[in-house]
Amino acid sequence: MTSLFRNILRPLPHLIRWYLSKKRSYHYHGLFIDITPGVFHPGLFFSTKMLLQFLEKQPIKDATVLEIGAGTGIISLLAAKMGARITATDISQLAIENIRLNARKNNLPLNIIQSNLFENLPAEQFDWILVNPPYYAKQPMREEEFAWYCGEHHEYFIKFFTSLPSFITSKTNTVMVLSDVCNLPVIFRIGSEHNFEFVKLSEKNIWVDGKNYIFQIKQIV
Repeated sequence: MTSLFRNILRPLPHLIRWYLSKKRSYHYHGLFIDITPGVFHPGLFFSTKMLLQFLEKQPIKDATVLEIGAGTGIISLLAAKMGARITATDISQLAIENIRLNARKNNLPLNIIQSNLFENLPAEQFDWILVNPPYYAKQPMREEEFAWYCGEHHEYFIKFFTSLPSFITSKTNTVMVLSDVCNLPVIFRIGSEHNFEFVKLSEKNIWVDGKNYIFQIKQIV
C-alpha cells in the first residue's frame, strides 16, 4: 500500500469511534444486526465481509466453531444459520451484550462467553476457529479499543499463539483475516516462534482498506 493510503487510514479508528457513538444497523443475507455504541461495525471495513463470504463456501454444518472477538456476532450468526454449533467470545462486555441482542433478534443459538482470547473457555477442541483480530500496535486504554489495538508489542498475537494448541487438533481449520495496514512480518514471526505458519487462502485489494488476506494458520509438526 502507498504511503498516501497509509496516511489516509491512520485516523480511521478515531473516526469510527465517532460514527459508532450512536446505535447503527446492518444486514447481510437475511441477518439483521444492531451495532451498539463502542462495538466494531461489520460493514465499515471489508475484513468482516471477506470472512463472511469465505465462510459461506465452507462445509460447516454440524461443525464446532469458535469465533474469537465476535463483536456484533454477525460471523457467528452466519455460521449458526448454516447449521454449525457456535461458541462466540469477546473480551468486551459491550460486545457480549451486543452479541446476545443479535442472537435474540435473529433467533439463532449461540454459546456466548466473555473471554480474553481463550482464558475463560472450557477445555474443548474445535473444528473451526475464526479470528478477525485487532492489529494496530498500540495499547488499548478503553473497552472499545480492544477491537483495534493489539498492544505495543503485539501482545494479542503472542497470547493467541501461546494458547491456541490446547484448542485445536490436526484437523482444525484456524482462519484469520489480516490486512497490509498491520505489521504482517511481526505477526508472522510471532506465529513462527510458536510453531505456526500462515497459508494464504485469498486476498482482495480494497483501496480504502489496503489488501485484505484470509490465512489458514497451520501448526508446524
